Amino acid sequence: MKYSKQIIASLERNIQNLPCNPENPFEKIELGISYCQKSLKKLRHRILAHGFPSPEVECQFFKHIKPKALGYLIYFLYLSDFEMSKPKTTSKKLKSFTQQYITDYQNYFLEHKEFYLYLMRNRIDRDCEYFLRSQGVVKFHSDALPYCMDNEFSTSHDFIAAKIFAHNLLIEHLNKELILSHNSLSTENRTPYNIPWTGTKTDLIELMYALHETGAINNGNTEIKELADFFQLVFKIDLGEYYRTYIEIRTRKINPTKFLDRMKNNLLTRITEADN
Repeated sequence: MKYSKQIIASLERNIQNLPCNPENPFEKIELGISYCQKSLKKLRHRILAHGFPSPEVECQFFKHIKPKALGYLIYFLYLSDFEMSKPKTTSKKLKSFTQQYITDYQNYFLEHKEFYLYLMRNRIDRDCEYFLRSQGVVKFHSDALPYCMDNEFSTSHDFIAAKIFAHNLLIEHLNKELILSHNSLSTENRTPYNIPWTGTKTDLIELMYALHETGAINNGNTEIKELADFFQLVFKIDLGEYYRTYIEIRTRKINPTKFLDRMKNNLLTRITEADN
């Protein structure tokens, strides 16, 4: 396991030191793909030659080690697709194109919601089912293909874990691209007010999605990303990966709209007291 971790550490150092040339992003992408391929080859050779000392170590490898190397490879491959496909026209079209890619990557989390939340909550109770080669169950999904083709170096869910890792990297990268390319509000247009948000981030995200769904802002023609940028600017708050928080809001078993319900109840109380 120590050797495998060293391979990942070396891979991440190489990725961090990749050349950054906005005029030719494919130079970075090609080198990144090459590093990932070499790392996966080393990991595969090591595992097939030496195996694992215990099922627990095997689970750790296919849950945390291989998905990183494979996830970086998926990241660079998908990034090359984005770079080749993005429009070379107006910034408005590029912005819309980029936001659609971000939405598509986020939808993968919803497609595998149960497993995604399993990983995000650091659960281990089903590791043997997901990350032991001998206990994998083939599901009718294209992401089962690697396990069907190579069950010596794959489990039923390590590829999905790798794609989740890759999609998070892609979303982070594309969000940075949006900020760098647009710098949506210049310094002189920034709000002069200092009214911080004192509720929780989750509360603000719940409100943001509610406003978006009601079409109360710009007749519903404003994207979630734009609303998030606006709220973060006005309230001087970093909402972080708000799409993840929205997924957690959706999975609440009791009272999924608890902040909105609290707002309604408090307003009704004020109206009642004012009438007395």
